[in-house]
Amino acid sequence: MYHEEIDRRHIKALEQLLSEGECIPGKLMGGDAGPLAYIMNQMLYDKFHGHGWELDLLTGRFVRTTGE
Repeated sequence: MYHEEIDRRHIKALEQLLSEGECIPGKLMGGDAGPLAYIMNQMLYDKFHGHGWELDLLTGRFVRTTGE
């Protein structure tokens, strides 16, 4: 089974989505998503954790902590 590698284009696209503030976090990507998945996971964590969201370490999903 072949998985497309995540490259800098994907990082740039995610960075743009996060900067526009029109998205909500979902589930972090697993280690099989590619070699740069940890960077994308870190970007999601930095953007959302402590800003009305918390990462549930058991599920890898973000959950709301405020009514925003």
